[in-house]
Amino acid sequence: MLIADYDEKVLTVNGAFEKLFQWRKEEVIGKSRQEMDIVSKEEGKENLKLIEELKNGKTLPPYETVRYTKSGESVCVSVSCSPIYDDQNQLVAYSVIYRDITPIKKLELELIESKQWYKSLFTNHHHAVCMLDMDGTILNINSAFLETLQLSASDVLHRNYLDIAKRLGVCNYKSWNVYEAISYSTELTLRRSQHSAQHVYITTIPVKVNNQTVGAYAILHDITPQKEAEEQLAYTMKELENIKYALDESASVMILDANGTITYINDMYIRYSDYQKEDLLGKYYRDAGLRHDLSELRETIKSGKVWRGELEMWTKHNQLYWVSNTIVPLKDIDGNITYYVSIHNDITEQKALENKLHFEATHDSLTGLPNRAMLLKELNKVIEHGQRKSDEFFALLFLDCDNFKQINDEYGHHIGDEFLKAYTKRLKSCVRKGDRIYRLGGDEFIIILNVTNGREIEQIARRIHVSLQQSWNVGGYCLRTTTTIGVSIYPEDGESAALLLKNADDALYKGKREGKNNYMLYQT
Repeated sequence: MLIADYDEKVLTVNGAFEKLFQWRKEEVIGKSRQEMDIVSKEEGKENLKLIEELKNGKTLPPYETVRYTKSGESVCVSVSCSPIYDDQNQLVAYSVIYRDITPIKKLELELIESKQWYKSLFTNHHHAVCMLDMDGTILNINSAFLETLQLSASDVLHRNYLDIAKRLGVCNYKSWNVYEAISYSTELTLRRSQHSAQHVYITTIPVKVNNQTVGAYAILHDITPQKEAEEQLAYTMKELENIKYALDESASVMILDANGTITYINDMYIRYSDYQKEDLLGKYYRDAGLRHDLSELRETIKSGKVWRGELEMWTKHNQLYWVSNTIVPLKDIDGNITYYVSIHNDITEQKALENKLHFEATHDSLTGLPNRAMLLKELNKVIEHGQRKSDEFFALLFLDCDNFKQINDEYGHHIGDEFLKAYTKRLKSCVRKGDRIYRLGGDEFIIILNVTNGREIEQIARRIHVSLQQSWNVGGYCLRTTTTIGVSIYPEDGESAALLLKNADDALYKGKREGKNNYMLYQT
């Protein structure tokens, strides 16, 4: 408290004044109030007006303002001013009572900030938020609440949440008890129509004042996209399960990681390969029965492309089988290959049939020797190889059984066929490994000899000629026959299959004209 006379000279101050403003009593008594600089210059003029009002005998209502200590620090105060009269009722002084309200102002500021924090959280929360009283009546909402539920404020405010739930078609909620001591969360499904569903996740939080529950907050999060994604994922997983089942029932399946290590094999793979899962899981893919070059396969799948082809496979017990194989690289969202799915279909029977048909198309059905088509194909290959190597040299022998027609006419075609089989067997015994024998048809045969010089040709031709003159025991009959042989040499007698065959044929018929039962080298 401060007391000043009519001329504003300080008469006295109490200890609280000294403590608050840091002025000692002896420093201020007799001084003008303005000399203490308690009031700021900006507020000085307004303060003079108040003092004039006091001098006129008016009591001023308390007001809040800022005053300054001796050291210049600001203090929030409540100010009460009152006039003081003498016995004759004359104004002789006035008193000023200062109350330090700094702690109160601080609390008020904190309260304001707290309200602003609350308001910001409530208003700006991106999830729907509403406030309910103890009866479940909605007292307040944020804009996200209206956007999420597609309602207007008039649809919601001051209405019971059960009415709102009914209007929104909520079909899986329980009667909510705001007295629950802890927060409660659940999922709700809103069905406004038969074909429209919205899924929300709701959390209710009790509001307590003085340890008494007075209401609750409800926070709603629209999880429709997540639920739809979960449903789609479940549908996709079911589809994948069905696809896997279909694959497992119809094909051998192996899954490899990016390094080629086996991570999965199905039961059908085990049935075909005779391996057990423990034999292969964690092993390199080559351990699963692959033994040939796979460089082209690896290059294809490592580039991220699907590889399709046929592979020879070997069982655990070294039995060969064939598969039609499709290998599909699987990638992550960044495009990196993480796994390979290898799908095998057993084509062993199909391959055997193909090989049989190919053999029948390229071999003589009676003797099993390659036929004319195979001769031309392989002869062209030999010539192509010879054209790449300047020192390549081989001979073509054209053989004709001189009296085969007589055997057929005298003993019948059955004996003739048996004779041709025996003839083939003897021919095979006369040639070396690497030499090839073909049957053109009837009693005509071709031999391709891998030789290095003309002397070697004559030695082999003579050996064949002598062997074929020996008697034959066929079907209980002792047969005698002779053979005429025409010989052409690559490359001097021709550099094409057609020319070599023609010149060998010419040499053969020259031998026939000269009495048969001989061998004749082609001469121009």
